[in-house]
Amino acid sequence: MQVQEKETQYAEIVKLFGFVLSQYRLYSDKHPSAQLAVKNLAARLEMALGSESKLTLAFVGGRLIVNDHPLDNKKTGAAELLRETHRLRIESLIFDQGTNEDEISSFFKLIATPVKTLEQMGGFKKVFAEANFKHIRPGTARIQIIKEEETVVKKSEIGAGGGNGESEGGKKDGKAPAGRGRKIERMEDLVDHLLKGAGEKIELTLDVERLAYEVEKKPEIVAREVVQRAKDLESLKRIVEDLGRFLQEHLARPLMQEGKDFSPRISRFAKEFKKAVEGPDVPNDFKVAIEELVAGLESCADEVKLELITKAFQDSGGDATSLAKIGAKFLRGRETREKLLGPLRERLSALGVGEKDLDQAFAALEEKRAPKKSGQVEVSVEELEELRRIRDHFAEELALQVKQQTVALEREKKRVLDEKERVDTIIRSIGEGLVVVDGDGKIQFMNPAAEKLLGLDQKGAKGVPIPRLIKGEHTLVLAKGPLRDEADHVTKEIEVKSSNEDTQRIVQASTAVIENEEGKTVGMVSVLSDITKQKQLDEAKSKFVAHVSHELRTPLLSIQESLFLLLGKEVGEITPEQEKFLSIAQRNISRLSRLVNDLLDVAKLEAGKIELHPIPFELRDMVHHVVETVRIWAEGKGVAIEEVYPEKPIQVVVDPDRLTQVVTNLLGNAIKFTPERGKISVEINPDQLAAGMDEEPGVAVSVQDSGIGIPKQDQKRIFEKFEQVSLASPQGVSSTGLGLTIAKEIVELHGGRIWVDSNEGEGSRFTFVIPRRLKDEAGADQGLV
Repeated sequence: MQVQEKETQYAEIVKLFGFVLSQYRLYSDKHPSAQLAVKNLAARLEMALGSESKLTLAFVGGRLIVNDHPLDNKKTGAAELLRETHRLRIESLIFDQGTNEDEISSFFKLIATPVKTLEQMGGFKKVFAEANFKHIRPGTARIQIIKEEETVVKKSEIGAGGGNGESEGGKKDGKAPAGRGRKIERMEDLVDHLLKGAGEKIELTLDVERLAYEVEKKPEIVAREVVQRAKDLESLKRIVEDLGRFLQEHLARPLMQEGKDFSPRISRFAKEFKKAVEGPDVPNDFKVAIEELVAGLESCADEVKLELITKAFQDSGGDATSLAKIGAKFLRGRETREKLLGPLRERLSALGVGEKDLDQAFAALEEKRAPKKSGQVEVSVEELEELRRIRDHFAEELALQVKQQTVALEREKKRVLDEKERVDTIIRSIGEGLVVVDGDGKIQFMNPAAEKLLGLDQKGAKGVPIPRLIKGEHTLVLAKGPLRDEADHVTKEIEVKSSNEDTQRIVQASTAVIENEEGKTVGMVSVLSDITKQKQLDEAKSKFVAHVSHELRTPLLSIQESLFLLLGKEVGEITPEQEKFLSIAQRNISRLSRLVNDLLDVAKLEAGKIELHPIPFELRDMVHHVVETVRIWAEGKGVAIEEVYPEKPIQVVVDPDRLTQVVTNLLGNAIKFTPERGKISVEINPDQLAAGMDEEPGVAVSVQDSGIGIPKQDQKRIFEKFEQVSLASPQGVSSTGLGLTIAKEIVELHGGRIWVDSNEGEGSRFTFVIPRRLKDEAGADQGLV
């Protein structure tokens, strides 16, 4: 397989690596998209490993090398793969023949694991070793390419101006002598060597074929390497000077023996070098010296061409009559002739060619190249023969390439069609509904399950915007608003009511964005699940809890009233011991009543039956009233409550009863968990911005205590039902774990947010932010009266 074909195949594999990694960050390893991506990568690896025993990915100096072939970092997937391997400190990865889908899936699941999780498990290397992959293993060095054509030189010869490609003790057959030495296979190795200087006497083995290939095919990469590796202007000048000498003496001269002109490659490298220096993030002193540096490289190219013409002239026997033919072959451009004819005259004069012969030869060269009146240029028989030879060679090469590409395309087409059929079969067979829309909201695909759930037809729906097809009863309702998973991928949970009147169903859709290779959003894909039974069970549970709560409230009220009468001695005197037991009973009845009320509120919130009744009122007065209500309780514990309010009134249009419930819950928790002689601070901020809310500032209420604090791992969990902190509560303090849940739901119903800032042993600060005006269902503000 040719180098270009291999690089194309490697680029495709790297692209699939990047795609699989993105899928594993977006979905779980069981998701159809992730599984399909793994299957495609496994198929491509199997194809590559059919002709090679293993596939090695090396990550060296910010570059990606596949089986010793450097890959352009601009290729799709390369940058992401380099970033992840650098993050995990992976030097290289080796995939042996037999690598299967299960191994690939497990490997990417490991790669996608967050760094903190890996550190807790002992680090990536430990987890990788424990995974015991059979065909995937890490490496510590990249595989060396050894070409047939190699040159052995002294280290001091590169950059010192001497050397003919053979060291003392070296052999003309290119084999490196025994003893200490170094192999220079790539231009990056050469640049590294030139940076270190030539003070140490060691022998260097040059892979001339590979080095010449990189200069010819990838001069821009070599140029960037030179600029990036130079520490300062002095080192850049030294590298360029020594590199020019190296290109002239160690790459151009071997090709000169075959009559090949290496000077165009040096000239092209000079142009790419100029572009690299003129690029961004390059020191200004480099740019100031650019003309001098490029001129030096062009001078090397000119010297190669002059030496080649002189050698061809000498090989022709020094015949002046052949000079015009030689010049016509190597001095094709007018600019090149004008620049080199002077120096060439001096060299040939030094070889004994007379001025008259030179004048005739150069005149013949100009005449040979001058266009006739007809616009045609004379071409010699030798040149015509050479052109025909080149034409025939290119025709043969083109035919071969077309044949190979045709076979490859047919094979790829068959693979893609087979894969498409397999994927279509999977999608048609899955029980979940699948809907894909483009960036304009037009339906592109629906599987049979989605057609059944939505009552739509794929043929009639394709290409049609969703609003045209969705009927009134299909109204989309955001269940909990936009969510973000650990990998920061946007998802949404929505509920859709089916239009089927006989079997009204509720469908839950998990939606994710679709991005192209540039990371631009081009559509969305939704997986639909029929959650009708689940919703029915939830409704039945809510009704049961509400019914039981209502049934419990009546006897509790009766017991509470009876205890009140007994303790108030309305029905007769009681002994101190009886009063003690009755007080205990009254406290527990009050606690039980609060629990029943909380359960009833939670059931109403889950059923969506909590209605807000917004009215205009002054927020400071409401918060102060709550503080005064609990102050006696706080003072009984020796806890001081500080109030920090703005001077100006704060008018809001929200539900005062529900907001009172929230503030009471927060203050109650603060008093419970604040030790004796502690302090609580209640603050109001009239202009607070919060993430997830409109740009218009809201009103924030904060309750700061000096209690036991809340561990970081518990700070999200405490807002869930029946959850409490993992730290030990103060003696005598108990809680149902429902207060913060109810507070969070009430705040979010107002369109606000609630959160906690806390450290263990340093107290907690609970803050909620709500808009000044509650919006109605149409999205309009309910204004102040």
